[in-house]
Order: sequence, then structure tokens, then C-alpha cells
Amino acid sequence: MLKVDQSRFEQVISAAIESASDNRRWTNAIRKAVEQIETNPYLHMQDGALLVLSSSNEIYTANGTCQCKAYMSGQPCWHRAAARLLKRYQESND
Repeated sequence: MLKVDQSRFEQVISAAIESASDNRRWTNAIRKAVEQIETNPYLHMQDGALLVLSSSNEIYTANGTCQCKAYMSGQPCWHRAAARLLKRYQESND
């Protein structure tokens, strides 16, 4: 499981949800991403991408792209939302 400072992470989450407030699908992807970041022990950042062992037993590499069904059908996915949240979280520390 990734270790994050909860207070700083909550600020990143709030900004992301506000930014996506006019897009229900992205808002849902962000909410699922938050849940996964907080509970999924099989997430790892590597070279600017998030490696994910998903509940579907697939391994995805998410940054601006993903290999999941949602991404392939042009929809937001929680994998990309999680990668973006974690990138913003890391940037907030700089």
C-alpha cells in the first residue's frame, strides 16, 4: 500500500474533484481511485507511471494512457485518475 500524508492527499483530492465537477464519470473515477489508493496494497509508482494489480487480476500501467476496458472504450478509468492524483500529490511536496 502506498503511504501518503492524509492531510496533503485530501487537498489534492478536493482540487481534483472540483476540477472535474462538471464530469460525473471523471468524478466517479477519482472517487474510486481514492478508495484504491487507500486500500489496494498492489499499487506502485515507477518512472512516472502507476503499476496496478486490478481487482480483475490484470496488471495495468497508467499514466496518460491505460490498458483497461474503460480506457479502450474512451471512458475515464480509476487507474489513470489514481496515477494523476499521485503525481499531483508528489508535486505538492516539491
